[in-house]
Amino acid sequence: MIASQMSKVVAAVPAAATTNTTTLVIDTLSWDYASVTVARAANAATAFASTLKVEESDDNSSYSNVSGFVGGTDFTIPTVSDTNSVAVVKLDVDTRVRKRYLKVSACPSTSSAIAVAIEGRLSRGENAPASASEAGCIGWVKG
Repeated sequence: MIASQMSKVVAAVPAAATTNTTTLVIDTLSWDYASVTVARAANAATAFASTLKVEESDDNSSYSNVSGFVGGTDFTIPTVSDTNSVAVVKLDVDTRVRKRYLKVSACPSTSSAIAVAIEGRLSRGENAPASASEAGCIGWVKG
């Protein structure tokens, strides 16, 4: 099995550009790592996001911040230098030392409606996905 094929995808995409927070909850049960990309659509604003953070929970109800993953506190949220292109920030989380559920939140600048999508890729699972649904997708093309 090729390691990159032994993964599961989860994603959150807003229906339209918004100033609201986009969140993605990831159940990490049986997965050792989560690599999350937060993509912001091209927009004239140079602020990537006003909020960008990862939280954790044992029961998917009460969340607390993950140390090292709170933008503005633990790291500087980058500014966008090329506003004509999609801007991406990547967050890599070792889930072996985290609680079961992760919640990734990203909120664009409150003055600009921007589409923000969050995609997570879980890897190093106990078992390799055998179907598209187990891989977290509706179609899976192999070759």
